[in-house]
Amino acid sequence: MKIAAYSDKPVSFFNTICLLLAVLSLTLGMAVFYLIDFAPAFYLELFVGVLFFCLPFLHRRIGVDNVILIFFIVLDAALVFYGIVLGPVSEIHLLAAFLMGASDLLITSRKLRNLFWAYVGLMVVLLEVNYSYHLVTPIAFSKSSMLAIRLIVVLTGTALNGIMLYFYIKQVRTMMAEQKKASEAKTRYLRETNHEIRTPLTSIMGIAEGLNENVAKLEKAVHPADKALVAAIRKETEHLQVASLLIREIINNQLDLAKIEEHQFNEVKNESFSLRECMNECILMLRPIASSRKINVVLNYDAQLPEYILSDSTILSKIINNLASNALKYAVKNSVVRFNVLKAGDHIHLETHNVSSLDPEQLHDIFLPFVSHAGKEHMVESTGLGLSITKQLVEKINGTITATNSSGTTSFLLVLPLKAGFKIQENVHPEPVDEIYQDYIILVLEDDKLNQASFRAAIKSMGATPYFAENGVEALELLKMITPDLIITDGKMPVMDGKNFLLALRATDDATRHIPAIVSSGETFLQEQEEFMAAGATDFLLKPFTRRELVDIIRKHLPSIKLTKPIP
Repeated sequence: MKIAAYSDKPVSFFNTICLLLAVLSLTLGMAVFYLIDFAPAFYLELFVGVLFFCLPFLHRRIGVDNVILIFFIVLDAALVFYGIVLGPVSEIHLLAAFLMGASDLLITSRKLRNLFWAYVGLMVVLLEVNYSYHLVTPIAFSKSSMLAIRLIVVLTGTALNGIMLYFYIKQVRTMMAEQKKASEAKTRYLRETNHEIRTPLTSIMGIAEGLNENVAKLEKAVHPADKALVAAIRKETEHLQVASLLIREIINNQLDLAKIEEHQFNEVKNESFSLRECMNECILMLRPIASSRKINVVLNYDAQLPEYILSDSTILSKIINNLASNALKYAVKNSVVRFNVLKAGDHIHLETHNVSSLDPEQLHDIFLPFVSHAGKEHMVESTGLGLSITKQLVEKINGTITATNSSGTTSFLLVLPLKAGFKIQENVHPEPVDEIYQDYIILVLEDDKLNQASFRAAIKSMGATPYFAENGVEALELLKMITPDLIITDGKMPVMDGKNFLLALRATDDATRHIPAIVSSGETFLQEQEEFMAAGATDFLLKPFTRRELVDIIRKHLPSIKLTKPIP
């Protein structure tokens, strides 16, 4: 028998019960002896009273486990003694309920606790049988004494069960408070760590994209004798870009899981969008992975499907990204991955097919969290989160997902309700050539030098002029000298962070208060993003981001033709 060791609360409960039982034995117990005039009851109550007064002081001498063992042996004996002596008046079920509850608080071993419960239950059954068949005759006493004894027994049992219930509620509240505190600490740690990881990852992705572009240009101009070296360098830069995309996927999966567990995941929206474009964008984003593994991607899109559908484009993009990434990562090299998007009555069937080494038996638990069947032949270790999160996201938009394996081909089938959408007015963004954005000024608040380089390369590729500040105070001073067309600010910065900068910006009386401001940050929880928007943000760009994502959001907030040029 082992006492709960996770805190001192069970010991506190034990000490309180011992003192309460000692008092009850030497008062109400003695009263019962007086009413039934039975000498053994006097000695039992005197023994119990003195013993239970002493038990709390014997912890260090004989050990807590031994003290609790004595406690339960004496109470079990009292249960049987009074059950026989007093008969049905003893209300043994009250003491039995207390013993079971006390053992649950004090005995942590499930096996011993179940054994003790079985013993107490057996004693109650045997005593009830005795009452029915009169195997042992209880002591006879008058009706007035019976009423008094019954009141004493009920009062004693109620007091014991009441104090036990109090400790149960107290323990539950304490556990809930500790869980809430732990959950808040976990969320705080996740947010801080997530932000710290996303910031340098943004730099890595920007460097990888820049290297790829530069190596591609170099490959065209290099001497034929050096083409092999340049090709090898380009292969390494592609691997760097693939690795950064995979890291982002892992971070996003862990974040989505945390959001789902904390019930903080974005509410499902019903919006009109092009499913074909959504598929193309998701597959295009994973092109570096497909290229590095020499995998040919084939998309078959059913012409009978409407051009636009109604669903949550953000959630569906996450689902398609996870399925596509899973198919590309675990497909056999030099193979074909097929995506079929079909109309099946009033449902959409989205299928992925790839040749893999998964066995049919491995698909039974593939949607469970932290379950991965990645082997050495695969390009990356897996956290086992992607498909678990995918399943939860699919259920959010009222869909189903299943996995099968036949003849070495692993297939996933996503079934979604089909609701036809409508065409929405879209901004057509031309390619970012220098002439289009050459008159624009973009102010970037970013304290990380590597991220500044990524912003500079992307903004200059559009022909715009970037200015940089490392915190909100510097930016406000810079705004006295320049009037940018767009502001991009980080969330966390020294001296003055992005939120306080936005509040100060929107509080000014000059024209700068109306400048569009994009928050580019690793702050990923919806509540934090809403706080940025409430502070005056125009849009939000989550780190890490690709250059294309950055350019697209800049285009979104800048017209393609500047009507007035900035004053020199």
